[in-house]
Amino acid sequence: MSVAAPIMTTVYQPPTTRPRYPSDLSDTAWWRICGLVVPKHERGGRPCSQARWREYVNVLLYIARTGIPWRALPHDFTVTWSAAHKHFTRWTKTGLWSRLLRMLREEARVKAGRKPEPTAAIVDSSSVKGMPVAGPRGFDGAKKIDGIKRHILVDTTGLLLGVHATPANVQDRAAFADLLTVCDTKTVTKVWADKGYTGTTPAEAATAAGIKLDIVSGPKPADGFIVQPRRWVVERTNGWINHHRRLVRQYETTLAAHEGFLILSQIGLLLRRLDKGQLFDTL
Repeated sequence: MSVAAPIMTTVYQPPTTRPRYPSDLSDTAWWRICGLVVPKHERGGRPCSQARWREYVNVLLYIARTGIPWRALPHDFTVTWSAAHKHFTRWTKTGLWSRLLRMLREEARVKAGRKPEPTAAIVDSSSVKGMPVAGPRGFDGAKKIDGIKRHILVDTTGLLLGVHATPANVQDRAAFADLLTVCDTKTVTKVWADKGYTGTTPAEAATAAGIKLDIVSGPKPADGFIVQPRRWVVERTNGWINHHRRLVRQYETTLAAHEGFLILSQIGLLLRRLDKGQLFDTL
């Protein structure tokens, strides 16, 4: 007499709590941004699970910090890489990163005893080597780099005001007008820049925006590195950006994706600083 094989049943098990990564959001950091991240039902209904949306942000911060490919996402994350990629693309297009950056920057400035909106800024650019992926790119003859160039504007404490990515062959003076357009510069009245922003094109763009452009030209370093007045602030911000491995090369197929990861890196930096109370220290 044969015995029937037992029927295998699948028992649902809730996802276990995974180990914490250094890039994960703290409870206070999530509390600061959840109001803008978690979507709201237009017609009412059950509220969305905050744990899932928090995990999406944790995935994106992890990728920005470590530089791993999307498909190499560790399996202990409770969301898939494809869903995280979909939300990253959507949030980049809708401008969520810029809104979060502005909210956190204002909070950091107020806690440091400053006004929420800056009145002065520093501009600079840096070329980034490109990877063999599709997308716009160019050759920077001065730096001998084939890839893209990111133009950033920061306040006098080094906090990011905006970024504009272009192929590396675009000159700084040519991209200055577009940078002012995409940046939050309504209250900025003065901008410091290096000699790459000399000429009539950046001067006209600054005048049209009601900004005084001041070209900083210090002595050439004869023996070692010499700190340039004002410009060292934006150079330090470039160093903060390069702490994120996703940004040391151009891995994205679109310039908008690179801009999104760059803003996201500064959002993570501000969240850590607000938690620790070290608002303008190098982290």
